[in-house]
Formats: sequence, structure tokens, C-alpha cells
Amino acid sequence: MNLINIKNKLKGPIFSIITPFKINGNIDYLALKNYIKFLYKNGARVFYVMFYNSRLGLLNEKEILSLNKFCIDIVKKLSTQNIIICAEPYHCSTNQSINYVKYFKKCGADIVSLIFGEKFYNERQILNHFKTVHNKTKTFLLLHQQLIENGSSTKKPYVYYSINLLNSIMNLKRFVAMKEDAKKDNYTKEICKKVSKKSIIITSGAGKEQWIKANKYGCQSWLSGISNLNPKIAIDFYKIYKNSEYTKVKQYIRYLEKPFFKIVKKHGWHLTIKACLELNKNFKRHERKPMFSLNKFDYLEIKKNLLKISIDSKRFLKKDYFSIK
Repeated sequence: MNLINIKNKLKGPIFSIITPFKINGNIDYLALKNYIKFLYKNGARVFYVMFYNSRLGLLNEKEILSLNKFCIDIVKKLSTQNIIICAEPYHCSTNQSINYVKYFKKCGADIVSLIFGEKFYNERQILNHFKTVHNKTKTFLLLHQQLIENGSSTKKPYVYYSINLLNSIMNLKRFVAMKEDAKKDNYTKEICKKVSKKSIIITSGAGKEQWIKANKYGCQSWLSGISNLNPKIAIDFYKIYKNSEYTKVKQYIRYLEKPFFKIVKKHGWHLTIKACLELNKNFKRHERKPMFSLNKFDYLEIKKNLLKISIDSKRFLKKDYFSIK
């Protein structure tokens, strides 16, 4: 796919691939295959093996390679027109990043997501890293941008990418997108105003309401939240938003987004989404240590709340998005 085609396909909702585990901690590849098929059947066309949601931090190198390749194979078998974004782990050398990108490209990935996990000392260090990976590989790249741990003990423990640094990275011709993961509205606004004309910006962490704010300044995409339970939620929302049906937009926020993120606020994103996926009949909420799954008491509380969201969806949106009973 060429650059214009890739960017056009990235506009709108992008769907995280969440890794299921068996009760013994092994990756449940059958459940993963069925989940990817479920996402596709319900309208997902852009799939993202994202570092956090896909649990790459819990996997060894062999598993990281195998998981990414498995997802590429399933996504492309469903349709060669699907987009699959693969990802490297949080900590690795520049040379290892290059090896990951080359391997994923060879396996058929459309884009590789790069994340900077080393400590920050100066902007030259970071730009040199991404520029080297870019110049020594031949595939499209995505910058997973977030707060970076500061290497200087005399300053704040974490730093933001400067707007100028982000602009320099995104000026590299095969960086087609940026996952904006800093979750700071004014900062996101400045990023969108500076960078969105040259690359796709993907918001994450606060759902469609966050994206609506950023879209006013050029942001084109967001990473799935509640839509991991049914891609039709995001696809329907994107359609009514583009059609300026703002009354319906407010209903989606009121009856789906806000009550869902109220659950997330109490229990945390990762524990909540795994519990909801089990309730939605996708796969079990098992995790690999040191991650853990919610206990039965919290699970039943989430079930009660998700059931109400499902009932309100049918009542006010006239949509049956969930499999929870």
C-alpha cells in the first residue's frame, strides 16, 4: 500500500488486539484467533498489536515475535486490505528495534509501532534513535509517544516530547502516524495543530470524548476502548459524527462512554477490559503474573454495570451491542 492509501485507512477508529491467556499463563492462541475474527466480523479493519493492550511486557522475545506474526497471518487471511500494526517491546537497543521492524515487515506487517523505553538525556539522543531505525528499514512506522523517564536526577522524573522533537520525528517520510498517549488536552491540542497535516494522530486513554476535543484541531483517529467489546460501537459513532448528528453523538457519550469509563476509573483499564471481554463471551479474563484478573466480587459488580450499559444501549440508541446476559 502507498502512503496516501495507508493514511486514509488509518482515519477513524483503530482496534487494539488484546492478548488472552490460559489459566496456566500461556497465550491462548485459539481465543486470540477467534477474537480477531470477531473484531473483523463486526467491522474492524485496522488492527494494532499495541505494547500495553497486547501484553508484550509480559512476553519473552520468542513470544513477542510469534504473537505479532500470528496476528499478521490471521488479519491478512481475513482480508489483504486490512491494516495490521505490529509493535516492539518497551526496552530494547536501536539495533534490536531495527531487527524487529525488519522481521515484522518480512512477515507482512503494514506498520510497526516504535516506543522509546530508555531514559531521556537530550533530544538528539531520541531523534537519532528514531532516525537510525527509519533509515535502516523500509516499512511504515508509528511513533508510540508517551511520557519518558528522565535520566537526570536534578529534574522532574518524567518529561514530555517537545513539539519540535515530535515534528522532527514525524518529518521522517515513513513515519505515518503517532499514538498520542500523554493524556494532556492542551499538549494534545498543540501536537495536532503542528503535526496532523503530515501524519495521522491517534488519541488513546479517554475514549471518544477525548477524540472529539482533539478532532477540532486535526486529530483523525482514536484507539478503541469500549469498542473492543464490539467494533460496531466505534463505527456507528464515527458515521454519526461525520454526519454531524450531534444529538446522537451526545447519546453515545452519555449512555456508553461515560458509564464505561466510570468502571475503568475504579478498577483500571486493563483489569476492566479483560473482565468485560469475559462478560461479553469473548474470552476468559485470565492473566499472566505479575498481572492479575479481578476477583469474583469485583467481576460481578462490573457485570451489573455492564448489563445496565447494555440495557441503556438498547433503550436509547436502539442498538444491541453486547452479548452479556
